[in-house]
This record gives sequence, C-alpha cells and structure tokens, in this order.
Amino acid sequence: MKYSQIWFLFWSFLISNTFADEKLVVSEIIFNGNSLLPDYELQSVIKLQSPKLFARSEFSPKKLNRDKISLEAYYKSNGFLNISITENYELVSKNYVNIQFFINEGDQYQLKEIHFFGNKLFSDEEIIKILKTPTNINFNPSKIRRQLKALKRNYLTRGKIDVAIMDEVIIEGINVIARINIFEGISYHIQSISVSDLVLVNEKYVLREILFQRDEIYNINKIDESRNRIFYSGLFSSVEIINKLINKKNGLVDIEIKVREYKSSSIEADIGFKESNYPHENLTTTGIDAQARWVMGNIFNTTANVEFTARIARSINLNIITDKPLIERDFTVVYRTPWTFYFRIPTRFEYFHKEASEQSVLKRDGLTYSLLFKQGKTTRYEFNSTLEIIKTNESLDTGKINEEDEQQRWMNVIYISNKIQNPLNPIGGQYFSFISTLYGTILGGERNLIKFEGEYRKYLRIQNNSVFAFRIVLGYIKNLETENDLTLPYNFQLGGQTSLRGWASGDKFEISSGANIIDMINLEYRFPIKNKFGGELFIDMGRLYETIDAFTTTSLSWDYGMGIIYHTGLGPIRIDVGFPYGELENRQLHASLLYMF
Repeated sequence: MKYSQIWFLFWSFLISNTFADEKLVVSEIIFNGNSLLPDYELQSVIKLQSPKLFARSEFSPKKLNRDKISLEAYYKSNGFLNISITENYELVSKNYVNIQFFINEGDQYQLKEIHFFGNKLFSDEEIIKILKTPTNINFNPSKIRRQLKALKRNYLTRGKIDVAIMDEVIIEGINVIARINIFEGISYHIQSISVSDLVLVNEKYVLREILFQRDEIYNINKIDESRNRIFYSGLFSSVEIINKLINKKNGLVDIEIKVREYKSSSIEADIGFKESNYPHENLTTTGIDAQARWVMGNIFNTTANVEFTARIARSINLNIITDKPLIERDFTVVYRTPWTFYFRIPTRFEYFHKEASEQSVLKRDGLTYSLLFKQGKTTRYEFNSTLEIIKTNESLDTGKINEEDEQQRWMNVIYISNKIQNPLNPIGGQYFSFISTLYGTILGGERNLIKFEGEYRKYLRIQNNSVFAFRIVLGYIKNLETENDLTLPYNFQLGGQTSLRGWASGDKFEISSGANIIDMINLEYRFPIKNKFGGELFIDMGRLYETIDAFTTTSLSWDYGMGIIYHTGLGPIRIDVGFPYGELENRQLHASLLYMF
C-alpha cells in the first residue's frame, strides 16, 4: 500500500506535465572557449537552463540575448575587461532548441593598487573600509563605481555638499592601478529652515517631522529621512527639500522645504479573495470579501484621519450548496495618527462590530488601542490592547448582555517580517511572524491564559516558473486556570483546507477538541500546466498534544495529495485532494480560494 501511494503521486505529476504548452524549450546549452570559468559556474548566471527532472526552460531569442548580456557582465565583474561573447541557437526537433555560446575570454585583470588623492576628512585606511574593495583580487570596475557612490554619500553626511570624486584606471600588463581623485570642498552648516507652499496645514506639522536643526552640520541622511517622514505624514502629495547656498565662503546653507498639500479623503469599494476565521481560532477558511471604505483625512488640518469600513464576506468550500457557509459582517471605525504625544509612534484606536454566522450566530463588539512600529518596508511591530464582548445566540434572542455572554480582555505583541515576492502568487522570498497574547489576569475578563504563535514560510523558485514552498507553524498555550480546561476556540486545531488536507475540517480530525500545543509542516511543489492552469503536489504533517513532555511520544499525523489551480485577477482558485497516510481510499476533496500559504 505504501509504495502504491508513492507511485500514485509520481504518475499524477507526470500526467499533469504532459499537458504543458507546446512552446520552444531548451534541449542543451553548450559553452565554447571558456577556459578559466567552468560550465557549471556560467550555467548558474543565466536564466535559460537545460531540462531537468521536473523543469524545462521556455526559449525565446529575447531571453537568449538577456543571458548573453548577463554572461558578459559576470565576466567583467571577474576581471575579464575584453570579454567577447556571441550566441547561436538551432531547432533540433519540433519543440526543442540547442544553444551555444562562443566565448573569447581575453586576459583576466587584477586590482594591484588603489591610490587616493585630495582626501583630508577621511584617511586612506578609512576610505578603504568604506569602499570594501581589497587589492590583489580580480578587478571589478562596476563594483568600484558603486562603492564610490557610497564614499560620496559619506562625505555628504559630513557637510561636504560640493564634493566631487573621479576615478582613473592605469593598466600595466594584467595589473590595474586605480587612482581616486577627491575634491572635498568646505563643510556647510544649516543657517535657516523654511517651509513654502502651505495653504491650510500648520507649519508645525512639517517642522516636527524634520531631524535636522539650525546651526548643525549638513547631513544628507537626515535630509532624506526627514523628506520621507514629511511625505508619509499623509498631508502632502509631494515633498521637496532644496539646498540654497547663500554663503560659500563661510559654508552656510539655507534649507527650503517645498510641499504640495492634498486632502486625503476618499470613498472606495473593492472585492477580492480573503482568509476568514472565527475569533481566537488558529484555523482559517477562504472566501469572497467585499467592502466599502470612507476615509476622512487631515482632520482639522492635522495628520490624523478617520476611516469607516463596512464589510461582508462569505466562505467558499466544496460543500457550498449543502453546508451553511460562514458569513461575516463587519463595521469598524478607526482613528489614526502618526504621533503619540511627543513621540513619533503611530497610534490607532478602533471600534469594531463583527458578526459571524455558520451553525450559530456570533456577535463581537469591542475597542482596540494599538501602537505601530515599522522598520523599513518589510518589518513591523504592533502592540494591541483589546476589550471585547462576545454574544452568542442566547444573548441575541433577548438583546441583553447576560451571564452567558463572554467578556474578553487581552493584549498582544506582534512581530511580522514579510519579504514575499508577489504575495498573491508567491514566487520567492520568506515570511516570519510571532504573536504573544495575554488573556485576562491583571486585565480582567473571563479567560486567563498566555498564547504563543509562530509561523515561517519560504518560497524557492525553480525552473519553468515552478515554486517549492514550505511552512512551519508552532503554537503553545499556558492555561493559567488549573481548575478549568480550555475549550474551543482557544485551543489549537488541525485539519481542513488550510491545515492538514487529509481531513475535512478540525471537527473531523483525530483530536477534534483541539490541544494546547501544535506543530505543523506543509510542503508544496507548484508548477504551471497550461495558460492559467497550474498544479501542485503537497505533503502536510502535524501534531496536537497537551504538555511539552509529550513532544517525544506524540506521533505525527500526515497526508499527501495533489491539486489543480486556476489563476484569476482576484487570486488563485484551487481544488485539492488529500489522502491521510495509509488510507488511500479515504480521500478528502477541498475547493478553496488563494494558496494555502
């Protein structure tokens, strides 16, 4: 039985690849004339690749020319300044082409010495550290020019607005001597700061964003960061910071900040695919999401704004006709400001009313206060404190809060690093999140526990636009009420279209009531089939257990299967079939939206 299941997956993949588009693909790539750089190294530089077990490279003359340029650039970065490459291809069958690169490498040049002239602010040793370019290595002209830009920026942080840097190259045989000529100029100090083109916004909302002051030395890093801070305050459509040299003899500069105001109010509506879940649960479902949003920006000509959002969502699954779907209706009011008192920490106040109905109706009303921290474009931290009242069917019948209503108070700290390339259809990058949540205790409320949740995802692009993706999920709950066991939705669950696909849902999993500890791994190989159709092979494995002591004694539950994917403008639609290990006859079919992760 075990081997028959492995063969089933292998032949399923082979059959699905048979229907791939009949386009020109690469059969063989041959390098001629490369004596110093081996074939495998050159192969790693180009995009076109020879066929592999589950991958083929689609050929086009444009891609071939691009690879030729990449090879030339790679050779020059390794000191081959006189490299010459020509390319050729020929059709060897109906769908296959052979490619040849004819290479004349020439001499490989070495960077023997670097000499600096005119530098006073930085010593030769300091400049070498900035350039990060040692001698007696292969000469890379493009790297030196990039590093000279970094050197110039270092001068601009020290007030050297007039700095000029030029490089010369002297070739002696196969040795290169680089000569760096530097004109530093004088150091400039800021004499005055002015703001122009303001109409409604008070000048103080601009000045509080800047990081430089009068009489301090000019620093390009502070100028650029101040420009970004002013722009992202949300008050202006454009921001320009101009240097006016008013006294070159004494090194004085005036800074003018030119802005263009705009009213950031808007009315928007959108529809798309989105994940949904009941409150506090770890399992999610996917569905169609529609929302309308009204943003009132620049409240009283300040940086604050208020947002009203109404949303309705409906879950999508295979049993869409027979089962009652999860329907969500939300209304939120959010107040945002980029400042908290005198600190530039973005703050958010949110009132929410959320309804979710499936087998029963659940209403949630609450308030959330959040502090938001961003580190670059990919990383953010959040601190959230929430007071929430959850009403079930019983309290909705009377319209009053009764003893069966549950009041929850919690606060959490969230860290997210999102470096996924193309989030709707991931082709590379990684994602990491960690959430620590405290329920009750000193906050009050009816539940007292600490919950830790972590998730890591990685996407690796393979030839022919295929992607290998994997995810690791870990979770731990410390129940602070020894006399009361936790129940759903606070426990972790496994099973369903976004978890272990060999089971229909968390209710159908071996431990339907959930547990305090979870670990799960998902592996997927995603590949194109034809036009907008794609396929995937997957393996899911995970465990639920109550105590850390059970880590070594709890066995894995796992499944495997395959899926068909159709790509739309809103996101992928997928149909998966999963098989619990050793139970090929107990297949489980899932229909859902978006990738599982």
